[in-house]
Amino acid sequence: MYFTFKKAALIGSLIGFVILLALVIHNYYNKAVYTANLDSRPFTVGVVGAIRSLEPAKLSSHEERLVASAMYEGLVYYDETSESVKPLLAKSWKYSADGKSLTVKLKNNVKFYNGKGLTAHDVKASWEKNFSTAEEQASLNLFFSIEGSNERLYGKSSEISGIQVIDNDTIKIKFSKSNAAFIYMLTNPIFWIFDCEDKAVPAPGTGPYILKENKDNKELLLVRNDKYHQGVPRLTAIDVTVFNDEYQAFGDYKTGKLDYLDRVPLKEIKNIKNSDKYKKLYIEKPVLDTYAIGFNFNKEPFAGNYLLRRALNYAIDRNAIIEEIMGGAYWPSKGVIPIGVAGYNREMPGYTYDPEKAKELLKEAGYSMGVGLAPLVISYNEDEGHRLVLESVSQQLAQLGVQVQLQPMDWDYFKKQLAKTDLSCFRLEWFADYPDADSFLYSLFHSSQAGVSNFFGYLNPQVDKILEASREEIRSQQERLKLMNRAEEIIVDDAPCLWLFQKRTNILIGDRVNSFNVNCMRLIDWYRVELLKPSAEEKAGVSDTKTDEI
Repeated sequence: MYFTFKKAALIGSLIGFVILLALVIHNYYNKAVYTANLDSRPFTVGVVGAIRSLEPAKLSSHEERLVASAMYEGLVYYDETSESVKPLLAKSWKYSADGKSLTVKLKNNVKFYNGKGLTAHDVKASWEKNFSTAEEQASLNLFFSIEGSNERLYGKSSEISGIQVIDNDTIKIKFSKSNAAFIYMLTNPIFWIFDCEDKAVPAPGTGPYILKENKDNKELLLVRNDKYHQGVPRLTAIDVTVFNDEYQAFGDYKTGKLDYLDRVPLKEIKNIKNSDKYKKLYIEKPVLDTYAIGFNFNKEPFAGNYLLRRALNYAIDRNAIIEEIMGGAYWPSKGVIPIGVAGYNREMPGYTYDPEKAKELLKEAGYSMGVGLAPLVISYNEDEGHRLVLESVSQQLAQLGVQVQLQPMDWDYFKKQLAKTDLSCFRLEWFADYPDADSFLYSLFHSSQAGVSNFFGYLNPQVDKILEASREEIRSQQERLKLMNRAEEIIVDDAPCLWLFQKRTNILIGDRVNSFNVNCMRLIDWYRVELLKPSAEEKAGVSDTKTDEI
């Protein structure tokens, strides 16, 4: 029998086809195993933006934090009902009498998804690795009240001496200065825990889900962690799709491809609220994200002129901008502390729209109807949404004779100018690093933060003393809040910025999603989310796929 070249090629092709078919079947079977749940499919998530990394120290976007929060946890979490922190990986904690140290006891039933038990050594190792690999200055700042953090930063020590392992279940943090806010800081991703000894990237966490597949940071599959310390999560898998275009994501949601859409186009919000089908699936609530225009206290015309700064605050109709440009997805701000954290004062007068008062104060400031006032140059990172907001602000100020010149900048250059406190007037959005009023008061207005997060050059010795006293108050949360409220009153009177809005969530869930909760930090309690079982008609393949046009 002759074994010709054609026969060999044919046999080779057949073998190749069989191998390829086997691989396809194998991959399909594996994915099916991982995504099987109550209705034989994963929980589908759509996020708009970009995912670059899921390592806790390198999280720089909301999308990254959202996905990583299913994989990693910290020692505590923020409970919105009580407006306080509650145990997560920690069992208990206690400040020393002088507030100079915090001792934390760990739960003893926690395991990483690779099976290794969590110890205090893992906590110290995670924090120190996060500190050494962090890419955001704001994340590093959270460590600086800990003894030895500066020495570690500048290479004078191989460890942060203030993070001490007492035994396998106990870790102690020693502070250079008392810091009652630190227990809230522990909710930040920079303090999330993982197994540093495991060489996997990203490293194993203790969260309810495990990253199983990642296709170019565009499609991610997370599967259930059956060893999760709180119990078996209710979803078997989470399938995340990352979109560049919000309307493409919105379209996929409307056709039933997504159980959760993390961002709705602002122009569609009013339509959604008027839709019988979608309004019951739409979720909005205030989140700890504020939007303002900052004034530089060391530059004209704002230096030493609080009357001008106050006048500008009274001149703006915030509600008009929210309705006309922001799709109703924001809440007007009157002061520093936002809705959603302990210390928010609903009774604070703050600044509301009062054009007559604005005219009066502008005249007292020496610029009656803007005469003699040079155009205000408002710098901002170039973005269509920011431009529209600032154009509206400009038009409203023009009614008082105040002229505005907008100065768009590249994001990286804009950040550098902010850090140098080199901008006279600038757009500022501040998302809380941790769910506590301290994140807005101390970070933005304590003089020690000048050039770090105090971009106003704001300096008020009285405010400094009050905020320092609030960090020293570890015995009474009520007294601590009184101190922070007093600091806020002084800051609002000084008017270092023009407060505009507080952001709201604008998200949609599917009609089969249950036990869904998004918190003020825009994170989801992934452990409790579930999909309801399909009806008999759906199991039989009968369903209504008609979409409601909005």
